[in-house]
Amino acid sequence: MTEYELLDLMGNTIDSMGDCFTIYLSIISGYLVVAYFIGDKLTLAQTAIIGVLFIFGAGLQVWGIHAYQIAVQEFLTQKAEIESLTNYQGMVLNNNGGTIFAVLMACGIIASIYFMWSVRHPKTE
Repeated sequence: MTEYELLDLMGNTIDSMGDCFTIYLSIISGYLVVAYFIGDKLTLAQTAIIGVLFIFGAGLQVWGIHAYQIAVQEFLTQKAEIESLTNYQGMVLNNNGGTIFAVLMACGIIASIYFMWSVRHPKTE
């Protein structure tokens, strides 16, 4: 594979990471809106169905971000065999930003589930 092809694949993969994050934000936003407006009116079965679909949809995006980060690192490793990496490319290759970002996104899923739980179980004083 040529250097151009590797860099093109890397660019497309980074674009796909952005798409995953956009979809993730849409799923999180939709879940939070549902939780805020009708969370207390949902039955246990409805809440479970929405929760499972939410975890699956958002979790798939988290997995996607992580998988794409690994792919970018593989492309850069292959490029390093063809020609030396630029400082930026070396920084991208040697950091764990995608993993850290995926962990933060997973924390967002947990926080959203907690939000739904807090709406459904309000504290009465």
